Amino acid sequence: MLLNPANKHLADTLEEAVVHVPQLEVIDPTNDRRIKLSCSDVLAIEAMDHLSKVHTVDNKVYFIKGRLKDFAKYTPHGLFRINNSFILNLSEVNGFKSGRHARLEVYTTDGQRFIVSRHYAKQIKEALQ
Repeated sequence: MLLNPANKHLADTLEEAVVHVPQLEVIDPTNDRRIKLSCSDVLAIEAMDHLSKVHTVDNKVYFIKGRLKDFAKYTPHGLFRINNSFILNLSEVNGFKSGRHARLEVYTTDGQRFIVSRHYAKQIKEALQ
């Protein structure tokens, strides 16, 4: 690809974003081994005190150290906070509808339903459209 030298930094940033897919280091509860999961394999992250529970798209459950606010860095990769208890992978969302009290009900491709609090509802609507 031929670029103007002034735009080289843009090409480098784009290449890094395409090549570097962030991964989460999770703990497998069956054998206490640490494995790396791609963000695209994550369905949701559920808050559990000092640990968080990671639900995958293939219905497996792992644990990860950290609170939900520690995972805000994965927002550009599709993992959005939807309430005080969950972060959801928006690429797995099949549809949504307005709920009671300015909340959203979000449906995933595997049929699960999540409630988006009114605090995060506008951000989620914008990201889904």
